[in-house]
Amino acid sequence: MLVEIVVFLIISIILSSVGIGGGIFYVPLFLFLGYGFQEASTTSLFLITITGFSAFLRFRKAKMVDWQLALILETFTDIGAFTGGATSINFHPHLLKIILGLLLLIAAYFTTKPKKDSTAKLTLKTGFGRWNRHFNGYDYSVSLPLIIPLTFTIGYLSGLLGIAGGVFKIPIMILWFGIPAKIAIATSALMVSLTGLMGLGGHLMHTVIDWKTAVILGVVVFIGGQIGSRISLKLPEKRIKLVLAVILAIIAIYMITKTLL
Repeated sequence: MLVEIVVFLIISIILSSVGIGGGIFYVPLFLFLGYGFQEASTTSLFLITITGFSAFLRFRKAKMVDWQLALILETFTDIGAFTGGATSINFHPHLLKIILGLLLLIAAYFTTKPKKDSTAKLTLKTGFGRWNRHFNGYDYSVSLPLIIPLTFTIGYLSGLLGIAGGVFKIPIMILWFGIPAKIAIATSALMVSLTGLMGLGGHLMHTVIDWKTAVILGVVVFIGGQIGSRISLKLPEKRIKLVLAVILAIIAIYMITKTLL
């Protein structure tokens, strides 16, 4: 149990520093420890909820969480997460893992590309469903007709596989809508915790977990979330994006190779 505690602590620190709830690693770890996929993904969602909430508490104090953006995106993500969790028992995860791994590799590549200075253009965009945001000194523009189905799909995959939706949301927020990395990561921490909670609710309809182990590891990842979020606030934006890209690539390669071998 000591080894599990140390490993989960390290993972929660690293991933909460870049706004990812940790579930993308939690599931493979639980599978390695001998858990079945349903129990692994359900326990993972419990830990995602704890890690995300822990990181969110720190980001909230720093006033980096765009509450309005989180409310809009998370509403549709949560619907998808609950649906994915409730229907997960009907799917074989292998194909979904491979597709997920490929998408993560693409996200890792584009995350490292320098963002063009297009803030002024973003604030001038108008039209149906266009939402221009001014938050914490930054301007960015969100297309609601585009992001709503995206967040529902992300939520569904999150609930289905027991992973953290932050691995998709953060690159989308940064690259497609010009949201600064620190705001995207801080806002994602809140959304990840809510997505995890809704996905957990869906899974608990058909899966029973070891609550003693879950609670012990929950305390561990809560501490990791506090440490990781402190680290994130001190890192420059370019370094955060680089760390995020490396983590996405590692996750993708591991997921694909583990599934195929």
